[in-house]
Amino acid sequence: MIASSTGGDNPSLREAVCQAIREAPDGRITFARFMEMALYYPGEGYYTHQVGLIGVRGDFYTAPHLSPVFGQLIARQLAEFWRNLDSPSSFQIVEGGAGQGLLAGDILSYLRLHEPALWSGLSYTIIEISEPLRLAQRRRLSAIPGGEELIEKVAWRDLADFAAGEVRGVFLSNELLDALPVHLVTIEEAELKEIYVRLDPVSGDFAETVGPLSTPALAAYFKRLGLDPAAYDTGYRTEINLGAVDWLGRVARALGQGYLLTIDYGYEAARRYHLLRRSGTLQCYTAHSVHTNPYQNLGTQDITAHVDFTSLMLEGEASGLHNVGFTNQALFLAGLGLGERLAALSDPDTRPPGMTTKQKLAEREALHRLINPAGMGNFGVLIQSKNVPSSALPLTGLSLKL
Repeated sequence: MIASSTGGDNPSLREAVCQAIREAPDGRITFARFMEMALYYPGEGYYTHQVGLIGVRGDFYTAPHLSPVFGQLIARQLAEFWRNLDSPSSFQIVEGGAGQGLLAGDILSYLRLHEPALWSGLSYTIIEISEPLRLAQRRRLSAIPGGEELIEKVAWRDLADFAAGEVRGVFLSNELLDALPVHLVTIEEAELKEIYVRLDPVSGDFAETVGPLSTPALAAYFKRLGLDPAAYDTGYRTEINLGAVDWLGRVARALGQGYLLTIDYGYEAARRYHLLRRSGTLQCYTAHSVHTNPYQNLGTQDITAHVDFTSLMLEGEASGLHNVGFTNQALFLAGLGLGERLAALSDPDTRPPGMTTKQKLAEREALHRLINPAGMGNFGVLIQSKNVPSSALPLTGLSLKL
């Protein structure tokens, strides 16, 4: 099957991908390798050569772009994590894939203002492989009033640099795991096969081809979930995110005591790999439009796939984590007080001073979008813990569970 449209490509990146295919022993690469190059190839990939791609004027937006209230509510949850650990004098927040730094800025601003005891011993680490995004994060934090004080709390590191058990605090990620490279797999006559990317010998376009699995880890992934390839119809295709499982395992190793908070769009395995979800969940974003062709706009569009939260829970258990709870973003934010924020916007006596009617309506619209069940409100929220005392109080954000 020819699967390419070269319009909108980054030409130098396209040539790099083509060269990788030509140099591969079988003249093909896994889709995971293709997606890794499309998104993260040094200086050329979607996340490594530009920073204006996220936001209202970009290709897509995340919850922090809608309202600082999202980060403020997350900060409330982080403060509760801190108290559940008996309010230690030193507390670490590690954010994976911080985008343009909006969430980090909103969290730090809230904690500085409302949690002085936590703030005094706080360190905030950002794990970010994109140098343009690191620079954007620095600029964002520096632009906040009192930004110099915020910047002093922040360091940038690679996940591989963390020693085992080093972190006492929380690992946080918001819409990170959905953008990790995935393997494409399909079912052929009751067997799990892999979809590879090759070059069409006539047109030179990218084309898909099916072959044996590139790694036994893919079959093991299905087996771990109790999924039987024989139960699926021939032609069923889906994605397997080995990188997300690896990420969680490495985070669990670095976490000595504390929590892991993962927010992303996705489902538990029963829904994620349902028999009727025949075409998988792969999506591409450009200029706020969504389509399913990852082979066009190479390096200039985002590529994502829904997260399998069941595999994260299983990997967590195998890595010494306790699954505290899994809910959706609407219920999670409601438990943290989003409803009260909405009510305050409707009350002229509690509305922030100086806020105009137009601003009030815009803020209410933004908050409703955070909890819209047809959108962000249906994002998954997974909280896991490690070496947290059993006497710790229930978490506010999980007071309403699925």
